[in-house]
Amino acid sequence: MSTDNEENRDHSLIKGPSLGITDNLPKREMWKEVAEEYNGEFKIKHDAGHVLETHNISIPHKKWVINISVSDSRPLKFQIDFSASQEFNLQLSWEDFVEKMLKKFRKSKIEVGWKEFDNRYLIKSNRSDLAKQTITSDIQKMLLKHNVYSISYHSNMKSRTAEMVSVIQRKAGNKEMIIELIAMYKLLIDNLEELRVVK
Repeated sequence: MSTDNEENRDHSLIKGPSLGITDNLPKREMWKEVAEEYNGEFKIKHDAGHVLETHNISIPHKKWVINISVSDSRPLKFQIDFSASQEFNLQLSWEDFVEKMLKKFRKSKIEVGWKEFDNRYLIKSNRSDLAKQTITSDIQKMLLKHNVYSISYHSNMKSRTAEMVSVIQRKAGNKEMIIELIAMYKLLIDNLEELRVVK
C-alpha cells in the first residue's frame, strides 16, 4: 500500500484528465477500505487480454447508489442514476480561454457570485435558479479543492429518469480525497432531493 507521502505526491502531480495508461493496481487496498467503510462493494475487472484493470466501487446513500470507477485507461468517474421529478439539466466544466472570452459576451451566463469559482467553471443549465441552489458553497469549495473536471446532470422526462456523471481526474488520488468527494456527492444528492428534482 502506498504511503501518505506517495499518495499526496500523486495527487499534486495529477491536475486533470490526460491521455495514456496509468497503473491502478497500487490503489486496490485503498478502494477495499473505502468500500468497507461505507458498506459498499468493490469489484475488479480486466480487459480480454488481462492487461488493463478497472476498479468499480458502489457506495449506497439513502435510496441511491454512488458508482465510482477508474481504470488504467480511463479517468476517475462518479455516476448516479435517479428517478426524475422535474426537467432539469446541468453542465458544469472547466473553462478554457475561448469559453472565457465567449462568456463575457453572453447574457445567459450562470455565475454563483464567488469570483474564484466563476473564473474556473462554466455552468450551463435550463434552470439557473436550481443550478445555483444545487451547487452550494460547500460543493464549490470541494470542486475547486480537488480540481474536478466536470459534472453533468441530465433528465429524461419521457422515461422519468436522470443521470449524473462526473469526471474527476486521470487517476485516483489518496483516500482523504476520495472520502471528501463521496461527502460532496452525497450533499449533491441531498440538494437534488430537497429541491424535488429527484425522487
